[in-house]
Amino acid sequence: MANQYLKEEYELLISFSIIVMVSINELDMIVDKIKFLENEKKKLANFLGKIPELTWKVSKVDLGNITIGGEDGGLTKKSGHLLDFVFLRAVSVIFNYERGKLQDVAYYPTINPTPEIIYSSNALSDIDFRIFWSLQRMKKEIKISIDAISRFSPDLFLIDGSLMINPADVPRKESSVYMDYIEVKKLLNTLHEVGKKENCMIAGIVEDSRSSAFCTYIAENILSEVKSKKVPELIDILKRTRDTNLLYYLLEKGEATKIINLENEIKCFYLKTVEFDRPIRVEFFENEKEIAEIIYTISSQSRTYGLPNVLIEADQRAKLSENDIDYYTNLIASKLGIQNVFFLRRDNRPF
Repeated sequence: MANQYLKEEYELLISFSIIVMVSINELDMIVDKIKFLENEKKKLANFLGKIPELTWKVSKVDLGNITIGGEDGGLTKKSGHLLDFVFLRAVSVIFNYERGKLQDVAYYPTINPTPEIIYSSNALSDIDFRIFWSLQRMKKEIKISIDAISRFSPDLFLIDGSLMINPADVPRKESSVYMDYIEVKKLLNTLHEVGKKENCMIAGIVEDSRSSAFCTYIAENILSEVKSKKVPELIDILKRTRDTNLLYYLLEKGEATKIINLENEIKCFYLKTVEFDRPIRVEFFENEKEIAEIIYTISSQSRTYGLPNVLIEADQRAKLSENDIDYYTNLIASKLGIQNVFFLRRDNRPF
């Protein structure tokens, strides 16, 4: 009996060792593949770096007497058995500089606003709920930005995120959230008009861009003109590469990319503000040189994190914790007196 037990243990140990070895071998293959692709991207970046029209130098400037605004939002969501909730908070921060020094900070609507609780009165699919909370976030943040620009008339206003609606957030026309999409489109137009009225430059800062617009431009306008057998392979690599991945190797600190036209008068460039961080994507309507110089000046305090200081402050004021959401949802469930059916089973397990 003991011998049989030892034999089974030995066989189990051998099979486990084989599984571990296979897993390690697979990991090694993945690592080797990534190393190969990254080396190819570095070579491509070195080649592209020799094309002067693809990049331009950005200088730091004396901020003088300038007012810079920034907006960020905090969002958490909770799916219940009866309703799906979205908890939102948005804060605009206004930095007033005098003689290049930060003299005063203002917050709108307050330094610590109470989260807004939004829910859909319609039963939403998982896809529609994702679109719903994304559009609600944009609505909240754009409205706060419009109000802050109208109230404080800053010289430059930065929004954390894109000035465009993500294509994945465009609902079907028959969807119950389609009117939210239409409202966001109108608000984006209003944001642009208010900026022009207040003589305020507006830019959207995307810190973790997943876009491949620059890579697509390179494939279609640069590599297509190169006579080499390697071009098809390089184009294939670009199709699987995000802009910030390639540009981490291409751009030096204080360099920006060629400006790319997007949609509805919106353009973009990428800017590397610090040495050891990926470039940020800057979306704008006009005044690219002035916007780039100000952003570079207020983003390069650290060597490893290159986001504008006003957006860092806005992020700290806007973020929401899970504890905040648990408090509000438990309070709602308690007032309804239906805790047992209010939450999803996976959120209410006793173990």
